[in-house]
Amino acid sequence: MNLERILARLADGARQVLQADAAAVRLLDEGGAHLTVTAASGLPAALWQREPLAIKHSSLDGEALTGQPTIVADTRADPRAANVPEGYCSALCVPLMHEGDLIGTLHVYAAVPQRFDEEDVTLLMPLADVGAAAVAATRALIALEALEASKAHFIHVATHELRSPVTVAQSLVRSVLKGYAGALTDKQADVLGRISRRLNFLESLINDLLDLAAGKAPELAAEVEGLVLLNGSVGRTMLLLQPRAEEKGLDMTLQPCHDHLIVWGTEDGLDRIFVNLVSNAVKYTPSGGSVTVSVRQVDDQAQVEVTDTGIGIPEEALPHLFEEFYRAPNAKALGEVGTGLGLVIVKDLVNRYGGRIEMKSKVGQGSTFTVSFPTCNGER
Repeated sequence: MNLERILARLADGARQVLQADAAAVRLLDEGGAHLTVTAASGLPAALWQREPLAIKHSSLDGEALTGQPTIVADTRADPRAANVPEGYCSALCVPLMHEGDLIGTLHVYAAVPQRFDEEDVTLLMPLADVGAAAVAATRALIALEALEASKAHFIHVATHELRSPVTVAQSLVRSVLKGYAGALTDKQADVLGRISRRLNFLESLINDLLDLAAGKAPELAAEVEGLVLLNGSVGRTMLLLQPRAEEKGLDMTLQPCHDHLIVWGTEDGLDRIFVNLVSNAVKYTPSGGSVTVSVRQVDDQAQVEVTDTGIGIPEEALPHLFEEFYRAPNAKALGEVGTGLGLVIVKDLVNRYGGRIEMKSKVGQGSTFTVSFPTCNGER
């Protein structure tokens, strides 16, 4: 929702409902002592784009903010009309209030005196109530988005600072395990192996948190969104993960699309999506199984389907798969490293690029994840 657009529609609506000559919306500041005209309909810009007005200097607004609609029959003879724009002879001012909280006032003006009456008040108040609710909801959404961005920024900074020492520690442990510091006893190798596995998990968690922060606050991402060749991203993913699949004894195949499928996003973001999905398929498919990645165009959609013959997902776990830090019970039981953030990152990125993700799975038979994006033939 866009606050400026909502306020403009409120002013236009008030003017049209009463067939008035002009209308204006005045919002209270955070301190509740001043009002600013934030939208107008029918008023020349010079008459409403002014400095904030102190409530104590506007009897008309002051009266309305007590909760009572106020009618000025003739601005030329009523001292409450001191701040009515020039050229208007009558005015109606109603409060903008939501759940007991004052938000501002809604004014309508007419060039002739005696224009407004109680029937006009009855017509205008429901519009004012709806407008106040819309303003309150939009402000709450803006505040929530700012909080999410702030949290994402904190996660990004904190995890970025953690990445370097964890990477160094992991490198040192691996060096010791390889014997560069001398021979190890079985007990020492076991302890260091467990440390290395925990560092693997921590490194994976840090990378996922950085990806998640970039998804929730796109300004943290290094790349600018634009037109991207989907085929290239899928191809890079297959090259990256083919060796891992071969190590596990999996048959991993690509069913390509020979058309150039261009979608909106970033190369890095699309790579994250497909690496997450395909690496999960490889991770949770036992030796001897298969992973198939299919790319196709369906009408105006570019579609990528990742199918495996792995452990599958229990039916009761399916509604929770895209929740942060959630892992299906059978996935945790395997002992594989996982943070429960991969699919959250995938869904955030797919949504940001205007796509959708669907899944189907059966325990013991495997899973299929299908990602679809609108194809782009030119600029978005």
